[in-house]
Amino acid sequence: MAQGKQKFKAQRPGGAKKQQQNKVKGPKKGGRIIAPKKAQVVQQQKLKKGLEVAIRNKIEQEVTQRASSSLHKRLNVLKGSEGQGSRPAHPAASSSK
Repeated sequence: MAQGKQKFKAQRPGGAKKQQQNKVKGPKKGGRIIAPKKAQVVQQQKLKKGLEVAIRNKIEQEVTQRASSSLHKRLNVLKGSEGQGSRPAHPAASSSK
């Protein structure tokens, strides 16, 4: 007969069994942006960004103008805060019937 305590597998402290977090291995999703070191490239990126904003604003203006001319009642465009994303505060208010 065996004398003494039986040996058990080591358990994690804390009593209850907790699952370990499975971290995603491999490369992360999404694009990586490396900041340019040359001043000329920085200036080109600023110009490109400015043009993109201007083009987007012009397209929005044209779309709202066409929509307001085709509707019977006046069209109100709600501007959301830029830091919070492009979604309006009340999605039900922006829907047209």
